[in-house]
Amino acid sequence: MSGLHRSYRWLAGGVFGMAAMAVVSVALAQQMPAMPVTVANPVSRKIVETAEFTGRFQAWPSVNITSRVTGYLDKASFLEGSLVKQGDVLFSIDPRPFQAAVDQAAAQVKIAQTRIDLTKANLARAEELKKSGNVTDATYQSNLQAYQEAAASIDAANAALATAKLDLNYATIAAPISGKISRQLVSRGNLVAANGSQPLATIVAVDPMYFYFDFDEASYLSYRRADKGKADAAGVDPAAKVEIALSDEKTFSHQGTLDYLDPQVDAQTGTVTARAKIANPDGFLTSGLFGRIRIALGEPYEALVVPDVAVGQSSQGRYVTVIVDKKATIRPVEIGPKIGTFRVIKNGLKPEDAVLINGQMRARPGSEVIPQPTKLDVPDPLLPDAN
Repeated sequence: MSGLHRSYRWLAGGVFGMAAMAVVSVALAQQMPAMPVTVANPVSRKIVETAEFTGRFQAWPSVNITSRVTGYLDKASFLEGSLVKQGDVLFSIDPRPFQAAVDQAAAQVKIAQTRIDLTKANLARAEELKKSGNVTDATYQSNLQAYQEAAASIDAANAALATAKLDLNYATIAAPISGKISRQLVSRGNLVAANGSQPLATIVAVDPMYFYFDFDEASYLSYRRADKGKADAAGVDPAAKVEIALSDEKTFSHQGTLDYLDPQVDAQTGTVTARAKIANPDGFLTSGLFGRIRIALGEPYEALVVPDVAVGQSSQGRYVTVIVDKKATIRPVEIGPKIGTFRVIKNGLKPEDAVLINGQMRARPGSEVIPQPTKLDVPDPLLPDAN
């Protein structure tokens, strides 16, 4: 064992062991031959800090199709699982009882009209006779009352006819919204009740689709502060874009906008429910799908970036190794977000610094190295999906 190593062992056991270890480590590094390492200057790029959350797609609106009249289901006129348009005929209730009710109500209108014509003629004759004094007031009042009752009865008959026609119209059930329809839930021949609890089918809208997720409190505050002055009455910036990736996607390829923030923070979870709206013209997105959403939390800013592998972690915090006069030097840094394979450095580096990006095991603090400069290939702009 060399004298230097014996000194190292003795010092490590003393009260000054830790400081001595550092000194000896530098001494050992100085004894090692200079090794080649790869260095590069940090690159300045415009950065947008983002946050990612998980959530699920949900269709809105969603409508349960029920019958407004009671009758026997006659037929269904749609393909299960297909897209339907507002106004498309979906179901038909047996119309014969409703048609009979219309015919009966129409007959009552005719009867009422005949009665009103008769009472009107009798009232006219009574008025002429009253002028000549050939009819009593009691007879005149009787004719007037009969006419008024006939006039009221025709109003009631017309109302009954309108109701019967409305029921006949309700026997044909049309789609109230456009969207994708479920399977048929009640088969032909069954008696369906008016406004029954069992729906005949369900329609869910497909375009646009909505994505619900929960903001954590810190991200929510960052978003609100960044969008201060640009938010609408709902508290969201209508021009701010969001990006969504499905569970089998690595990139955030679906674009949308944030359109709703819950007015209060959930005290139990410390989160705020939020909603994004995404165009879905081809109907690919389906209610219930899981996804990840990415939201910008502030304005773009200029910052230096280095490969994430160049950033180390110690008990004192994050650092990078900088080569100064061919010697390795530890430089504490304040880091920002990781974007692809690059790490944002908010503080601690200058553009001209030679940062060690390869060969960390050959560059102990204080050791002499042979720097081999290279140029970082950083996309411009540096987007979150950059690799």
